[in-house]
Parts: sequence; structure tokens; C-alpha cells
Amino acid sequence: WTVCSLTSPRSRTRSLTSDPHRRDREFEFHATLTRLDDGLDTLHRSVELLRERTGRPAGDRNLILFETALAEIGSNVLIYTGRHGTSGHPVEYDLRLDAATATALFTDWGPPIHNQLTRAMPAPTSEAGRGLAMARKALDELGYKREGEVNTWRLVKRL
Repeated sequence: WTVCSLTSPRSRTRSLTSDPHRRDREFEFHATLTRLDDGLDTLHRSVELLRERTGRPAGDRNLILFETALAEIGSNVLIYTGRHGTSGHPVEYDLRLDAATATALFTDWGPPIHNQLTRAMPAPTSEAGRGLAMARKALDELGYKREGEVNTWRLVKRL
């Protein structure tokens, strides 16, 4: 990982694989996101499916924090790869739960980012730039790497 930020102490093609006998141990979801609005709906639906599969309540704080970070990073990826319209490459999205740790990956072919993960929270009067700072606070780990022409974002939250 080019940049990995440990942040706390210590769209339409979907597939779902999970063992119903391991309710809190395993969950997988994959989608190819092609537009911003549909993509965000898919991200929220994936968390809803995770919540249902694991029996977590709607008010589960860690899952709410994870979903918030997922929406922030997901919308940035979709916007900056050109997926808010009809051009650009699709974004691959994977969500997995293993032993109460949720991990999401976004893979895109957009431009590289530079020093975005280390930026501080902007001033209260600023109208932009809070998404990554909020995601860093909400997650246990936020990582980014670029290999060739491919960006990969990794979001991790212990539930």
C-alpha cells in the first residue's frame, strides 16, 4: 500500500456469497459501479445486506461509521473517475466480513491521488474536503495504492 492510514487505536452487477451457519463470520458482496447515483444506492444496499445477514441492529454504531466512510470514499472514487456521468471506466467494489472485521475495496482506473490521505480536516467555513478526513476518523484503517494505471482503496472497520 502506497499510503495506509491507521485511523483508530489498537453498480448494478451484484453477487452475494455467505454461509448462513456462520452469521457473524463471513459475508461477501461484489458490484461493478457505473454511475454515481446508482453506485451510492448499491453501497448502501450492500451494508443493509451485511446488517441483515449478521443480525446487527440498525443503530450499530460501528456499522454506521463504516457505511459513512464507504459512502464518502465511494462517491469520491465515482466522481473522480468520471462515473458520475456516462464516461470513464467502471469501478469495482468488494465488501467482505471476516470474523467481525469489515473490509471494502474500490478498484478504479482514474487519475492517481497525491497526498490526499494526509490532509487535515478543512476549516469550518470550507464547503469541501471533509470526506477523506471523516473516513479516516470513522475507520480503523484507510489505505490507497496505485499499481500501473489502477487505484485501489481499502477501508477496514472492526465491528
